Amino acid sequence: MRFAILFAAAAAALAGQPAAASYPCGIYARIDKVEIGPDEAKPEWIKIHGDFILVKTSGRLSEPERGFMSFSLVGGKEDLCRLEWADLKALAKRGAFDRNCVAFGSAHTEREDRLARDGNSPNVHTGGPGADAAPIPYPLNQGLSRLRTSTPEESDREASPNPAVVLKKYLATHPVSQK
Repeated sequence: MRFAILFAAAAAALAGQPAAASYPCGIYARIDKVEIGPDEAKPEWIKIHGDFILVKTSGRLSEPERGFMSFSLVGGKEDLCRLEWADLKALAKRGAFDRNCVAFGSAHTEREDRLARDGNSPNVHTGGPGADAAPIPYPLNQGLSRLRTSTPEESDREASPNPAVVLKKYLATHPVSQK
């Protein structure tokens, strides 16, 4: 009986809370360019260039940032990494916003403070041409999900912003150089 009362009280308390946004993927990206190497046939690392939104462990979205992210193979899962990397490379088309937005990684992986500026997420590096950064293990969790960017379902509610809409607005105010 005591358990039933506690359970009912907990359920009532939770029912009164507004639903929070749930972002299962940890990285939302608009991809401009993908580099893989050192060997195109059997790459060991990937460098993804574009605009990124990272999901912090608190569940909040970071502000969009333009730059690149570097990843390395995950031991024992090399083939899966390479499959996803081939898909990411295929998405890299300038000027094709509605076809090059993707979500990957997980917002629910273990935090690694050595990988992040703020202790909550991997880095987006913002160096110029030739900039480099040590790659971190590629986040294999959710697979790749293409983001809808040109349909009536787009929503940008204050409580749970659509990352694709946020990236689209960022691109409109921060156009990509056509060099």
